[in-house]
Amino acid sequence: MVGHDAPRPQEHADHDRGHPDWRKGDRLSADYRDRQYVVDDWHGHGLHQPPRGYQWVGVGADYLLVALGTGLIAQVVLSQ
Repeated sequence: MVGHDAPRPQEHADHDRGHPDWRKGDRLSADYRDRQYVVDDWHGHGLHQPPRGYQWVGVGADYLLVALGTGLIAQVVLSQ
């Protein structure tokens, strides 16, 4: 049982990014699948080369490896 003081996931406020925590296996919202979020300089951000059919998406200081066709999140690199 969740205590009264513990925030529920839908109540989690992420003021810097305005979205809930990213999770592997979730589908990335269409809001973040726009070209402006694609990370072309993945090496410069300390990320590995995305496999064929995937791309890195940067939102705030977080990076998501996302399948191009489906938007499924394959990997999450959260800022610390």
